[in-house]
Amino acid sequence: MTYTQAELEALLRDDDFVQWILRPTVSADARWEAWMAEDARRVALVAHARRTIADVKASEDEVPSQRLAGEIWADIEAGMQLQVRWMRYAAAAAVVLLLAGAGWWWAGNQTAPGGETAVETPAIARPGAGEILATNNGPALRSVLLVDGSRITLSPGARVRYQSLPGPDAREVKLEGSAFFEVSPDPKRPFTVYAGKVVTRVLGTSFRISGEESITVAVRTGKVSVSHAGNGASWILLPNEQAVYDAGRNTMAKSVVINKAILENPVAPVPRFSFDEAPAPSVVDELAETYAVEIRYDRKLFEKCRITVSLEEGTFYDKMDVLCKVLGATYETVNNEVRISGPGCH
Repeated sequence: MTYTQAELEALLRDDDFVQWILRPTVSADARWEAWMAEDARRVALVAHARRTIADVKASEDEVPSQRLAGEIWADIEAGMQLQVRWMRYAAAAAVVLLLAGAGWWWAGNQTAPGGETAVETPAIARPGAGEILATNNGPALRSVLLVDGSRITLSPGARVRYQSLPGPDAREVKLEGSAFFEVSPDPKRPFTVYAGKVVTRVLGTSFRISGEESITVAVRTGKVSVSHAGNGASWILLPNEQAVYDAGRNTMAKSVVINKAILENPVAPVPRFSFDEAPAPSVVDELAETYAVEIRYDRKLFEKCRITVSLEEGTFYDKMDVLCKVLGATYETVNNEVRISGPGCH
């Protein structure tokens, strides 16, 4: 009885295994030998994987062990052609084919003429009462920037509902489809994601939620609480852990993340807010469009204002503080919109 291709691919993705092959230790030897002793097929499996890693090591000088398996995924994320790496990765290329067939989220990244990743935005709808519906209708990733500094990267077909200007007590998002979350820390306002019957609560972390019928929550950094909306069962997930909801059985189980690729951060670059002698209305309008916030101001009053400023850092509110200071203006939040007032420029 021989091992399967899937078992080989899983072993080549295991960072601990790769590190053991490249830099063996007494404790690692004992652990992996015990693992092989559990199943006779694993001896041949390890031998095959060892040869594959040796081939890669021979073709590259001092490849860091922690990068070897991850480099396969990096090639995909960078949009490289499979044939370029085929000879280098030999049997490990099967992993690339496996993920390519699965249609993973980074396959849709678009490239601008200058070679940089294009910043894509989702389609925005406003159902009312300050609610935003952001939908990724295209083939590439789409990023949503929230006013608190959090970012949600939507896979194709995914959509999220949230309040444009959330209240002081909570931050809530309703998700359909797959998305990667980077949540800005705020101990006073937990960030909650509702996806089907799965409820995920965090204070500040990065994680992925995927699926519609069966839903997976996988944590990259920080700590999250995942619960089943139906029976109240809940788990605390740490980095490299996941909870999987089985819609057919209406059950949820916690486990270690096997496919580390789902934890990779797929986000496109953040839009650059750097302006040189730009008309004030264009700056305000760009902030309003990027954060899906209604900003009310007297356009004629500010149209002669020219601004040279960098608004790269901080939240939406941090950017508004800097902008209004430059303009000699003030702003306030009233009825789900931001209102700017000031003397303008003459």
